[in-house]
Amino acid sequence: MYDEREAKPLLGSNLSKLKAPLFSLGAHGSIGDALTLQRRNRGSFARKKPIPTDPETALQLAWRQVYRDAVASWNSLTTEEKEAWRNVCPGLTAYQCFMRSELKWAPPPVDIDVGADPIYRAIPADAGSTIIAKDNPANASGTLHTVKVWAFANLSGLIIGTFYTTNGNTLKCRDSVFIGNVKSGAERTFTGFAIPVEAGDYIGCFYSNGRLCLDVMGFAGVWILNGEHIDRGDEATYYPFPNYAVSLYGIGEPN
Repeated sequence: MYDEREAKPLLGSNLSKLKAPLFSLGAHGSIGDALTLQRRNRGSFARKKPIPTDPETALQLAWRQVYRDAVASWNSLTTEEKEAWRNVCPGLTAYQCFMRSELKWAPPPVDIDVGADPIYRAIPADAGSTIIAKDNPANASGTLHTVKVWAFANLSGLIIGTFYTTNGNTLKCRDSVFIGNVKSGAERTFTGFAIPVEAGDYIGCFYSNGRLCLDVMGFAGVWILNGEHIDRGDEATYYPFPNYAVSLYGIGEPN
């Protein structure tokens, strides 16, 4: 399901990208930056295309500098020093292990948070599956108003949802929101939502194209199931993947 080969980012464009005629039942794609047509399990939907925010806050700029410094530190190592990192982190390359040790992300103080750090991770998670993150279940009940992601390669058709367990590895979607396209290369922040969340819930996602940043060692794990199972009320039995984590994080406030 996951391919560690280097992914080629998808090329963005402001031009119309429609599959099938606009008013046909099978139409899907984007019309510039204004409208997204999406085909989902229960039919086709037209939605206003979300625009990601990049306010370049002091915290964001500081984190980007941490990443640049980490890359510079790696490049300054000798061949012998780089080789010393090999096999330190099982399942990771020497570079991946070094970057993981260098990138320290501290979440801001918030009322509600859920999910793993929205940082760069050196392994891509392929599209076409519903992924639910076990790391950091919601600490309180309320609504999520902000979602942060880090895409390994440009995402399209991104949907974010909250989930809860009903029996073992069977989970049910509490609610979801369509985000759409996400550019790779940095933490991307999306706001203005009101996704219901209860204490103990998990955050999950589905995207039709692209790749999300993934780790495969040292985390609480994820649940994965091929296909889209992220409409409100969707319930399915997932496959657990211990130790995995994806760069998906939600912030909210109590009701």
